[in-house]
Amino acid sequence: MNKEYAINFIRDLFTLRTVWIDRGGGKWAVKKRFHPLLRSAFWVLAVIVGAGIYSGINSPEKSEAVAEPKQQVIASLPEPEESHPPVQRELVIPLKASSKRGEIVLPSEANPETDRLIAPSANLKPEIQPAPVPKISGGGKYSVDVNKSTYTLTLYRDGEIVKEYPIAVGKNPGDKQRIGDHRTPTGNFRVVSIENASAWSHDFRDGKGKIKGAYGPWFLRLDAKGWKGIGIHGTHDPDSRGTMATEGCIRLSNEDIAELRQYAYKNMPVTIREN
Repeated sequence: MNKEYAINFIRDLFTLRTVWIDRGGGKWAVKKRFHPLLRSAFWVLAVIVGAGIYSGINSPEKSEAVAEPKQQVIASLPEPEESHPPVQRELVIPLKASSKRGEIVLPSEANPETDRLIAPSANLKPEIQPAPVPKISGGGKYSVDVNKSTYTLTLYRDGEIVKEYPIAVGKNPGDKQRIGDHRTPTGNFRVVSIENASAWSHDFRDGKGKIKGAYGPWFLRLDAKGWKGIGIHGTHDPDSRGTMATEGCIRLSNEDIAELRQYAYKNMPVTIREN
């Protein structure tokens, strides 16, 4: 008897019933409604769900989660290539800046998750001390021509050859097509900045970890068709010159980049060609 009663009650609870509602003035309206208990349960559930959503939106944890990415953007700055230096990609901060942990995370085009650059600090002694830059006499306009097929960088003054340097270029042939393809872009560019790279380090993902002095004493950053982090720099591995060994940059020996730095200037023309 109790089981039958319970079944009938549940069936009655979920059955729409006809209700006459007095509108006043002798007017009545017909409505279809569920059982009053079921309607009350719906309202209670709606109040609980609404309170939960409001609590989640205004909780301290939620506020911190929203604010955290903003802090990361402020802390990021472009990283030099051999993994396509700058990238990121958002807010450029001078290289003198340092994070609370003494290290700045620099996303790169090759692998923004793992690349790191140690920022110069008072407690960090550079592996390479850049030589002083003497004044160049004789005047004239200097420019650079890079031939990828002969692995040479030629310095010109007013169209006349000053000197040729052996170089290394990107691991893959052809013009750069996408981020991380390890190609050296071709075209007519210019030097946008000359940066002291003596304290920089880089992980080439060859199992040897971070290499200090991987960029030599100087990094000449190029405006390479919008590809971030392409430049001309020194190396910890001068024997790689004459080969396709870089992640997109042009690599000289430390002695040669120090000498080339004497002639380099902002907006200096740089041509990179296949042959």
